[in-house]
Amino acid sequence: MIKMKLRKLILISILISIIPFALYSYSESNDIGDLGSLLGAFSGIIAVVWFYRGLRLQSLQIEEQRIQFSKQHHIQYQDSLISFLKTASDRTEKNHEELLTALGLSHSGQLSVIYINSMNYYKVALESTDPNEVLSQIQEWMRIEGPCVKFMSSIKDIIVLHKKRLNIVEVSEEKDVVDYVYINSSHLLQQPFMSSYQVSVKMLSEQMMHLTPGRKAMILASRVAMTLIAPEGVIKKDKILEDIESAKSENKLIPKICEMIC
Repeated sequence: MIKMKLRKLILISILISIIPFALYSYSESNDIGDLGSLLGAFSGIIAVVWFYRGLRLQSLQIEEQRIQFSKQHHIQYQDSLISFLKTASDRTEKNHEELLTALGLSHSGQLSVIYINSMNYYKVALESTDPNEVLSQIQEWMRIEGPCVKFMSSIKDIIVLHKKRLNIVEVSEEKDVVDYVYINSSHLLQQPFMSSYQVSVKMLSEQMMHLTPGRKAMILASRVAMTLIAPEGVIKKDKILEDIESAKSENKLIPKICEMIC
């Protein structure tokens, strides 16, 4: 098409070049300067025509480059999306299976019940002043809590990967992995590969988030109990005491066993 237009443009230029000679031949003037003036005027017209042709050609090239870049960007985005979906899907499936296996469950519908049952350990662990009893209850609690936290951590990694792929800037990084998943999971749950795990992620993150004060208190109780059981001087009490005072100043839940170390 460009070659065809170029031929037409050359033909037009030749025709325009002939016009001055035709006008001069029909004129009564014998002054060669008049022919030069006519040639100069029509040469300007030819220059304008070719200049317009150059601008038009450059515009077409820019538009073609834009289209090619758009296609390439779309292909790269599709490749990135397919790669992410495959990676995230494989990770989620693996981590979900590990969670169910660790908890001895046959399907994710049992997650809600077993996690609620873990609350049975809170009362004794947070109200007892016997370090051995506290550690015993927390050990049983961790058999459920540990795999759940690990699963939430894996989901957080996928959310971070998903947000980076979309160039979503992290406004603030939540320190607690459960809070992060609960707040940011909307970026992930809409993905097609998450359809089988939406209930697990949403339900578990919500339950764990609501129990955050108790979960943190259980961790503090375990640290205090281990300090009390350990030989004198093995575990320094300064940091434990500092954390207890900080929790009190923030009106957080304080385990009963903390009274034994103050």
